[in-house]
Amino acid sequence: MALFRNKKNGNLYFALDTVTNATNAQDDQEMVLYRPVKSERLFCRERDEFYQKFESVDADEIVCLLGPMKSNS
Repeated sequence: MALFRNKKNGNLYFALDTVTNATNAQDDQEMVLYRPVKSERLFCRERDEFYQKFESVDADEIVCLLGPMKSNS
């Protein structure tokens, strides 16, 4: 799971997985399954369009935005 920022509005999203479009018109098209950080709602967008509209958030910025990860030990 990677963190991305919407280039237009700055909102943060988790990219959950790459999935395959199975509709007849777009059979086998690669899609990105993603969701907002603050919601459980799922979205799907064509892979190339996703990478045009979203930018990856690097690890240092993730800590600043979301805080340090808690360990389970």
